[in-house]
Amino acid sequence: MPEKPLSAPTEKDETLPFNVGVDDGYAAVKLAWYGPDGTIRTHSVPSRIQYGAPGIGFLPGEEQRKVWGYETDGVMYAVGSGVSGVSTRFPDYNLSPLSRVLAHHALIASGFSGEEVRIGSGLPLDRYFREEKEGKRPDEIRAGHKIENFSRPVRRLDGGEPVRIVKHKVLPQALAAVADWLFDGTSFRDQKAPIGVVDIGGQTTDISVIDPEFQANHGHLRTVDLGVLDVRDILGRQILNSHRDVDKITDVGLDEAMTTGALLIWGKEVSVREKLSAAVREVEARLEQEILSVFGKEASSLETILFVGGGSHVFRNLPERFPSAEVPDAPAFANARGFLKILALKDSGGR
Repeated sequence: MPEKPLSAPTEKDETLPFNVGVDDGYAAVKLAWYGPDGTIRTHSVPSRIQYGAPGIGFLPGEEQRKVWGYETDGVMYAVGSGVSGVSTRFPDYNLSPLSRVLAHHALIASGFSGEEVRIGSGLPLDRYFREEKEGKRPDEIRAGHKIENFSRPVRRLDGGEPVRIVKHKVLPQALAAVADWLFDGTSFRDQKAPIGVVDIGGQTTDISVIDPEFQANHGHLRTVDLGVLDVRDILGRQILNSHRDVDKITDVGLDEAMTTGALLIWGKEVSVREKLSAAVREVEARLEQEILSVFGKEASSLETILFVGGGSHVFRNLPERFPSAEVPDAPAFANARGFLKILALKDSGGR
């Protein structure tokens, strides 16, 4: 259970739901919430899920279990680092039962079992807005679909208490990243010029410009199908091409290779660091061209270019090519922190 505030809350405060920022990505679900000392706490779980209940050997009472079981809409799912996982790389993943179960799992794994929570989640700018006669307007239908998706009940197969999402606000992701950058929890930075945002995720990279007064610049906006999972795919193919005696690499093995640059093959640790570097460079070069294409000749006039998302660590050389680039602390959690800060700023309906 999340820790309660250190100061003695009133009875009314004690019954308020928790505010939680939820960045439900293709590769991982990232959460952010306020701890008892007022600092932001974060937690991340991999977006690894498969159909069916957990297999024999994963006991419901195990605190350190690697696989959890859930049911929603009459379908059972196994979630955790110990499953092979189905692909999350499909259109409208964020409106699917897979995303719903993974978000609930992340909340439970972060200690919110049995709690009421108010969450803020996001959509890329090009999906958050839609074209109307009057110009770009928030797509309330798509946002509503996401809210409805997350509101459907998710049952824990171990009999534990679920999470109750009592309120859900869908926000534009790039604005959340800028909110995180500009607001430190007590005061705002001055924004003198437009801010560029490069949000590198697992499946996609969102490139956008946020003008002063916190407005999206719709002339400089693009979501491209490039991300960390592309590096993972390339690395997997390169390993198989150079090791003909290997038929398949497990998801766990590829994760290890991405993290450490090494892989266990036939009982021996094999370095794949050069292959990993080559895969990163290949995707990084394509990302650089997409970024330059979106920002155009105005790149030098941007106040800063924020590099956020989990891919900021993988493509760590990319910001060096832009003199005004900034990478915030723990960039993978920038959107989740931004969602949380916006929730807290809008009203005091949570804690």
